[in-house]
Amino acid sequence: MMATIFYISGILTFIIIFLISVIAPTKGQTRIWLWSILKICFFSVLFYSWFTDNIVLKWILIEASTLFGALLISSSGTERSFHVGWKFLLINSYALGLAFLGIVILLFASTPLQNLDFYSLKFGLTGQSGLLVETGILLTIYGYSGKLGLVPNHFWVGDTYAESPSQISSLIASFVPVSVVLAIRPLIKLEKELNPHLINASNGLLFIGVLTILYATLMLVSRDDIRRISAKVALFHTGMLTLFLWLDVSDEIFYFLLATTVLVKLLIFLSMGILRMDAGKRNISQILEGSTLSHKALYVYLLALLIAFVFPLSPVFVLDLKIIEIAILNKQFYLFVFPILGSVFFFVSLNKVLPMVRLPNRNFKNEVYRTLQIRFYFFWIGLLITVAVGAFGMYYLMAKYL
Repeated sequence: MMATIFYISGILTFIIIFLISVIAPTKGQTRIWLWSILKICFFSVLFYSWFTDNIVLKWILIEASTLFGALLISSSGTERSFHVGWKFLLINSYALGLAFLGIVILLFASTPLQNLDFYSLKFGLTGQSGLLVETGILLTIYGYSGKLGLVPNHFWVGDTYAESPSQISSLIASFVPVSVVLAIRPLIKLEKELNPHLINASNGLLFIGVLTILYATLMLVSRDDIRRISAKVALFHTGMLTLFLWLDVSDEIFYFLLATTVLVKLLIFLSMGILRMDAGKRNISQILEGSTLSHKALYVYLLALLIAFVFPLSPVFVLDLKIIEIAILNKQFYLFVFPILGSVFFFVSLNKVLPMVRLPNRNFKNEVYRTLQIRFYFFWIGLLITVAVGAFGMYYLMAKYL
């Protein structure tokens, strides 16, 4: 059931992003249909990767998204966007190169396979424990973690989301993490069977995930750019994905997590684009120097932050409840720190954004009124979908407590 909700959420999210890019594009955007074709290619390869069990084909599809993503990042046509596109391409290709090396080692260590499906590989590795298999799994998971944007391969994340049009940022942030997590999860499960020791790739992934969460929180304190703040929100949620991988949650919770990731990233970057375009500036200190601001633009951004962390009907709130439930049932009380870190991150970001409420209210600027009004309507559509998924998740996953 939750897998179907995830697939539908992904399709609806892409439709919203695509329609915005066509009928309400970023100011100055040219060759819209050319970039629209690239967006379709980017989504198509990642969407197909969700369904294939062929480990090599899955890697090829994720690597193809790197090329399409780099081209989309440079769609702004500025010198800065070209540099960021190259950074995205190089760091992600390096990370995926490590992942491919790990896959080659696993195929070498396995008995001869009839096909390249993961289940055939798992059968071929039965009884093949040892340093070679552990090294292959480690390299594959670590390489994929670079594509996720986890510390220490996180340097592409901030620049990518800060220098790309909001639709491109939303596209990358929504679909890349869930596609990579779907590739990593079977390997985490396999490693727990082959290497149950303390030092393994699963624990290492959680460690760099926690470092990513702490890094995002600490860097948020010094950020004044709403684009960079949104990037840190995305980075924080990416770090949280590693916790659920490490906990090895059920399929229902896992696919609900993926649907949550897709929808929340859509709201964060869509609302950020509305606020950025209306204010005409990206630094909060510069926005506060202005005379007026549309409170509609500000409130959708505040609402997106609420949904991303603490709103009761948000799917993120449901996931926090599941973490608390797991902590209590398994007596792993240290897990309580993760919902607390989410609350801390929310209040730090709220403290940065809330001063803009003091600016006198006005309507959207005339020169961008139509564009922002269309995006405003799409934001509410995305919000309703997200709240509906959160409400269903509350009923479906937490019904025994209601």
